[in-house]
Amino acid sequence: MRKRVMINWLVAFVVSILIGLITTVLMGGSLKMPFMQYVWNGGYSLSLGLPLFANGYLFGWFEKRFIDWVNRPVQSVIRALLMHALYSSFVIWVVNWFWFIYIMDREWELFWMHNRGTIIAEYIIFIIIAAIIYAMSFFKAWRNELQQKEEVKRQSLALQYKVLQDQINPHFLFNSLNVLGSLMDIDIDKAKNFNRELSHFYRDVLHFKDLDIISLKEEIDFVKKYIYLQQIRFGEALQVDIIANPKVDGKVIPLSLQALVENAIKHNEISQASPLNIVIAISDDYELVVENNLQTKTLLEKTSKTGLKNLAGRYEYLTGEKMRITKNDHYFRVSVPLIKVEEGS
Repeated sequence: MRKRVMINWLVAFVVSILIGLITTVLMGGSLKMPFMQYVWNGGYSLSLGLPLFANGYLFGWFEKRFIDWVNRPVQSVIRALLMHALYSSFVIWVVNWFWFIYIMDREWELFWMHNRGTIIAEYIIFIIIAAIIYAMSFFKAWRNELQQKEEVKRQSLALQYKVLQDQINPHFLFNSLNVLGSLMDIDIDKAKNFNRELSHFYRDVLHFKDLDIISLKEEIDFVKKYIYLQQIRFGEALQVDIIANPKVDGKVIPLSLQALVENAIKHNEISQASPLNIVIAISDDYELVVENNLQTKTLLEKTSKTGLKNLAGRYEYLTGEKMRITKNDHYFRVSVPLIKVEEGS
């Protein structure tokens, strides 16, 4: 990277010298000039050419902080033009003051009389270069936006398929049927209730998998079905405290809360001696938080390890905020930003 930057600066140096030389020939009609005239022209050309080249790096820094071509195009154009006008004016007037007023000791009136055309030509060159930079930047942002949308769509399909696959995988279904069989021998009413909740659970899975976002209440109601099925299996060894208010105005990605609870169950030891405690809450930062005490399994089930990554990518795209994972020796916490939907959207 550093080598590439050095090469770019070297190219800018050579091009600036050549432009100065060509301009001198065009204006003077001859290469027969005193050596110091070449030195003066070379210095003047470099003083303009190198800042012109540096404008690309400066705009790259400025663009990351203040430009959003896709979401705020008009505001971005205004900001870019203001930045370029200030930078160009600074470079043009400082360079001309230094070489004509300071070095050549000309009077301002004389300088302006003979060099107005030069100043105007330099502004035109800077504007043309800026237009090229802005056009490249805009189309790059536009292309990245399209690529990001396609990637999110692909991740969305992958996540939906993975979640559906995880819920209908043989292990979950096998464990559920085992629990159901045991309940039928012990408590037929409880077995009927378990069977009803299991069917409702799968019905919701099939319904939610085709939706982009759902209400927080719908997701909490769904995860309660999942927790009920797991608590029948683990008993008091699994404790889940839902203190998140379902009336909070926010949306979530379907089955994401369930996926976070499942992630805690899948990766931690659960027993009467070491119960797993899961808390579902809403933070002051308008985030949905799932936290569990950490008691990692020594032998983990084989997983693709892409679930949380895909989920984080989709939330960041929909909200512009990152999903946060906090972990220490005592707990594991995942915080996902709730999705705000404007009225009429």
